[in-house]
Amino acid sequence: MRPRLPIPWYVITSNRDFIVVVDGGGCWHTLTLGSQEVCGLEWSPDGSQLASGGNDNLLCIWNANELNSPAHRIQHHQAAVKALGWAPHRRGLLASGGGTADRRLCFWNSLTGACIKEVDTKSQVCAIKWSKNHKDELITSHGFSHNQLTIWNYQRLSKLAELSGHTSRVLYMAESPDGETIVSAAGDESLRFWKAFAKTDVASSTAAAAAKAAAAACPGSSADVKSLSMARLR
Repeated sequence: MRPRLPIPWYVITSNRDFIVVVDGGGCWHTLTLGSQEVCGLEWSPDGSQLASGGNDNLLCIWNANELNSPAHRIQHHQAAVKALGWAPHRRGLLASGGGTADRRLCFWNSLTGACIKEVDTKSQVCAIKWSKNHKDELITSHGFSHNQLTIWNYQRLSKLAELSGHTSRVLYMAESPDGETIVSAAGDESLRFWKAFAKTDVASSTAAAAAKAAAAACPGSSADVKSLSMARLR
């Protein structure tokens, strides 16, 4: 008998072309996708929806109460969809990023599947994190050709800061529990810590350019950094 989980839904694993999900009652659900690898997964903050991205350029949005088929199958990006991020302060707002042949950062209404806005970032989008402390700010990490991190204002779709230092594709990001620090991991075998979203009344765009330029680089033990948890780094 499978133990009950303390949360309503929990993604167990993803494989070449499917996702396995287990619910709070211990029931397994297999979500069948396309013919290529699943490379991005992200639950919405309230747990009502799951976003998945694939190497077949497909973005899917699933409703947790109906997992037989995706609520929306979106073929909009022109490259693999690895970067996904749900806005913590705006229900139903999802951001997605495309690979080298696409380079777009897109924003979606997850209830209707409509694209709200998009911007060409000029480089591969590898990861997305929304600020917990600033409603309309998010950070993206990139690969070819600049390997930078970029902080955006969602409303204006403008860049607030560009953070450089990595010399290879910035594959992963994690946000500290207080929402102030972003840690990035890249193929250059380094972790870098950025004071990205201060809790002060001054907009982070003011403190961003200077404070974020001071990154603490730590050599990694392996070029293949798989995941990061800020809770473990405290």
